[in-house]
Amino acid sequence: MDHLYSYMPGVPDASLRRALTLTDLALVILCYYAHAIMAMLPRTFFFRVALLPVTLWLTWTSAVTLDVAQYLVNTLGLAVDPLRIAHVNFIWILAMWSVALKSFEWTFIIKKPIRRYETPKDGEPLKERPLTVANISLDAADLLFNHRGLGWSWSSTPFPLNPSPPPSILKQFLTLVVKVTAFDGAHYLLQLSRPSTYRLEGDTIFDETLSPLPRLLLTSLICLSGMIIIYTSVEIMYHVSALFGQVVFGQSAAQWPRIANRPWLSTSVTEFWGERWHQFFRHLFVVYGSRPGRKIAGWHGSIMGAYTVSAVMHVWGLWGLGRGTGFGHTGWFFIMLGVATILERQWRLWTGRAVTGMPGTLWTVAWQLTWGAGMVDEWARRGMIANDFIAKEIRIGKALVDIVLAIVAKIRTV
Repeated sequence: MDHLYSYMPGVPDASLRRALTLTDLALVILCYYAHAIMAMLPRTFFFRVALLPVTLWLTWTSAVTLDVAQYLVNTLGLAVDPLRIAHVNFIWILAMWSVALKSFEWTFIIKKPIRRYETPKDGEPLKERPLTVANISLDAADLLFNHRGLGWSWSSTPFPLNPSPPPSILKQFLTLVVKVTAFDGAHYLLQLSRPSTYRLEGDTIFDETLSPLPRLLLTSLICLSGMIIIYTSVEIMYHVSALFGQVVFGQSAAQWPRIANRPWLSTSVTEFWGERWHQFFRHLFVVYGSRPGRKIAGWHGSIMGAYTVSAVMHVWGLWGLGRGTGFGHTGWFFIMLGVATILERQWRLWTGRAVTGMPGTLWTVAWQLTWGAGMVDEWARRGMIANDFIAKEIRIGKALVDIVLAIVAKIRTV
């Protein structure tokens, strides 16, 4: 199963990809931007249908034939093996996936033109922005990157309430520094815990030389570190975007509500993924998984449909690392999250009590570690842990961990 997609018709082996060019990038963006403009305007269905095959072909070929890591190495003159930054290809494939699905939605699924709202004042009703040339140009650009519907008619909550006052630029910057440090520190701890995973060819996170209990503890530490890495990576990208929008474009902090809500406080799997984890791809999971699944199998189909789309997306992104892929542990991790959501609902129906409190927290951690270990192992075997996410010269987290370890070592020798 490791090289399933490498042998599928029309999908070349990842090692045969060529470096991305600016022309490749421009073609995809232009088609995507044209779809966004037409999605806002009436009587554009024919033009959207005509453009869609071109957009889908471009996103498909861009995903399977282009290597962003190689482009960065060539353009920036980086003295690094492209496999050390292969995570950018994972991100690239997710981006192409998103462009394709959103373009398809804007062509066939939306019932009427989608519009952007003026930011309302207290007590005022929502008001659509006028369709001027300037507004259309700027709003279409916003639509390209707006995955949560903030300020748009296609969202059920275009202006979510935030009980906390918007943070200052300084506070956001300090938060960004903290999360970069946590990201790097967790990555370094993972590498220290299992050094063999830092090899380009990757390795398993399961140390067969250890007895069962130490092996379980080591695997749990690695999985928790992996969760911190994933959580902080999304937060870092969001904070960078938020700061850029506010400093360069003069946007308010209120336009950038937090993307996640302290997922470590979750007391159920449902709460973790449905409310506290980032909701960046939620709309696509609903449109292409939850809604069709509900029509097929009601509420259960809705849940499993959403998690199935999430599973396929992550599995396909994994192919971008250049080591083949299959549905494997990564796919089954997300499927089993859907199963956990169904089990929690059944528990409430059987007992009349929701999954919550400390038992709920323990259940949430245990379930996700059980199924997540296989996913982290799959990523480690494909060299993701060996990726250099941050330049060695500015690894703040690594430096901090080294200081702590040095202090601990000194204390032990006293």
